[in-house]
Amino acid sequence: MAREEIKAFTKEKEIPCLLHFTHISNLESILDKGLLSRDIVNKDIKDAETNDELRLDNHTDTISLSIGFPNSPMFYKYRNEKEGEWCVIGINKRVLWKNNVLFCKHNAADGRMLGKSKDSLSSIDALKSMYDEGIESRADQALKIFDPTDVQAEVLAFNEIKVEDFIGVVFPSRAAKKRYKDLLGELQGKVHPGVKGYFANRTYHRMYG
Repeated sequence: MAREEIKAFTKEKEIPCLLHFTHISNLESILDKGLLSRDIVNKDIKDAETNDELRLDNHTDTISLSIGFPNSPMFYKYRNEKEGEWCVIGINKRVLWKNNVLFCKHNAADGRMLGKSKDSLSSIDALKSMYDEGIESRADQALKIFDPTDVQAEVLAFNEIKVEDFIGVVFPSRAAKKRYKDLLGELQGKVHPGVKGYFANRTYHRMYG
């Protein structure tokens, strides 16, 4: 029943997709094996570039996803801390009800989220709470219907996300897209150059993009 409620709410909110950003050096492995949790990566994948090395949320058995737009403050931080190019992987929204996931209305490492049970975070109420009004109103942020109120809100998917659930990859340049085009197969490949599109600040992009 919960899965059907999640599916219905996803339709109500017109959620287009889920997103995961990663260092582009990981892309070949991801397009081969799918997205894997930190626990699996540490065990099976050598030389992977991990995003959050500390994982203060303590959910190392999950993959962090965003709804509709990346966690732009975190994405910007990582791009400045780690050299090289980054990309954004688009994932089918069906993962929200097909996979076992947790819904976090704030960053999962936020003190307001720590200590919450997996049962409570996997509920339809937890998903709905991602759209509650916040300190900065949804209207002031010019949010779309599918945008969670907090840009750092995240969905945590357990263990793995299969390549069959990927939609495509957004690259930072045409040159990067060209390098990986043979690996994409039927997946879409798009380019958002500079600080445009998914590489932009969400509020700025929603207001002026």
